Amino acid sequence: MKELINDPIYIKLGTEYDELLIDYILLEPDGKYMGEESHKAAVIAAIACLGTRERVGNCYDRGAFTLEPDKMRCEKTDVSDFFFEGNNGWILPPEEIYIKESADKMNYWFAFSSPPYPTPYTVEDFRKINHMLFPVSQRDLEVYSWNDEFSDYFDDGKDWWGTAMWSVYDKAIQRYVVIGASLTD
Repeated sequence: MKELINDPIYIKLGTEYDELLIDYILLEPDGKYMGEESHKAAVIAAIACLGTRERVGNCYDRGAFTLEPDKMRCEKTDVSDFFFEGNNGWILPPEEIYIKESADKMNYWFAFSSPPYPTPYTVEDFRKINHMLFPVSQRDLEVYSWNDEFSDYFDDGKDWWGTAMWSVYDKAIQRYVVIGASLTD
């Protein structure tokens, strides 16, 4: 997998959306699409990319993250559920969050709209960003949500706010977008 570091989306995210607290990683596959196996490779590559960034979430200069691939678990996620802009943001009832191990403890909308520190972004920004990331059609997307037991990337979010990671493969443009959320106060 190769990070698309020169993609115009990164420039736009870095200028117009520089206060976002979730992490986006764009990746080009280096082989044939193999479903869940390819998504796992994308997430592994994304964690490595995050380790090279100056800012991850709301922390600066963290350095490389550890990764234990044998602890990675995922669940296929319905595309309409992934983009859902409502409810309290939790897939599981809040009382079950720390009891039941789940691949996805919060939804994408909650991760975008309700970080521990306020951001100036609206539902329209959420839609604009998603249109940039997935320009062709949501029908062409395959989404997996991941557990938070395989990397110390998730340590900050486990402390208080929460964690999430999704890998999205866009079949139309043959690109992965990995979205991570792990924030603390």
